[in-house]
Amino acid sequence: QDGEADLPEIALDVSHIAPDRNADTIPGRTASLDLSGKPKVTMAVGQGGVGKTTLLRWICERALMRNDSDLILATVDPINRELAHYFPTAAAPKSQDPGQVSAWLERLLTRLMETQGSAAIDFGGGDVTLGRLVGQIPDLAPMLEQAGVYPVALYPRSPRITDLTPLVAMEKAGFQPQATALILNEGRADPTRDREQEFAQMRR
Repeated sequence: QDGEADLPEIALDVSHIAPDRNADTIPGRTASLDLSGKPKVTMAVGQGGVGKTTLLRWICERALMRNDSDLILATVDPINRELAHYFPTAAAPKSQDPGQVSAWLERLLTRLMETQGSAAIDFGGGDVTLGRLVGQIPDLAPMLEQAGVYPVALYPRSPRITDLTPLVAMEKAGFQPQATALILNEGRADPTRDREQEFAQMRR
């Protein structure tokens, strides 16, 4: 405006949100894995209350908007199968017996490898089904990848350090998919505190 003609011009520094270097050239950072158009099995793993089901619900709704009718939705937790509340057609094991649930998950993954299908699987808070299956099949992740179905491990977490427990357990068990996302859920942070500080210990 005319009344602001005498104000000094200040350059806006957007380097923190618009880096001028490609990710491939940044030390310690690898390029994103592009799985566009490839069969995927997306698994949300973590403690209770970190946003797993909310995240998967968003992913599934976007997939349905794209008319991705081949996507299989599954909820595995023997007790809390919340994803089925939003998607009544979500697959789930009939039994609540841990051994039978693990066997059901193995059959689902085998079917995906045979049909080159995609799935989104919700594991309840503290659920050990995937860990039990990895204990039986330590090379589960590379086996899926070799079959052309890429495992995608999503680990949402709040600022609680204990939220790292599922990640540590799965990594030690050998489940280390190339596509692994560690998601800091700011919605679970204290809104009265600085977000960076809330997750500072988690990042360390």
